[in-house]
Amino acid sequence: MKALISGHAHFAEGMKSAVELITGPQADLLTLTFDEATNLEVYQKALNDFCKSGEEVAVFTDLLGGTPFNKAMIAKADNEKVHIFTGTNLPMLIEFVSQGMMETEVDLMLDLSVSTAKDGVTLDLELGKKVQEVEESDGI
Repeated sequence: MKALISGHAHFAEGMKSAVELITGPQADLLTLTFDEATNLEVYQKALNDFCKSGEEVAVFTDLLGGTPFNKAMIAKADNEKVHIFTGTNLPMLIEFVSQGMMETEVDLMLDLSVSTAKDGVTLDLELGKKVQEVEESDGI
């Protein structure tokens, strides 16, 4: 499944760069920058073109309610083959790409991406508890 990352400033390029450092080159992972120089009509057209490909596609955005998300939702319209994510993080993108490489069913791929995104967010105190739980349950 093709995916497009879009967000403020260099968010998209940075995320793609990090994903590819870990997973290798990803031809089906595209980027679209939104910054102060962005022409909104050109930006919206690029999103529309991506979403109207007729294929199942995903758009990953950085911020709920931000321009990249809002414009992606406009491009989606009522198209059930277009899936819009917000709050994109690196674990989520790696999961999405990895599941795509394994040709995982679309619904499962989308669910796993969201689940991994949520699991990837923690506070140091929480992380310490998780590590301790693993060590105590290991029994070795």
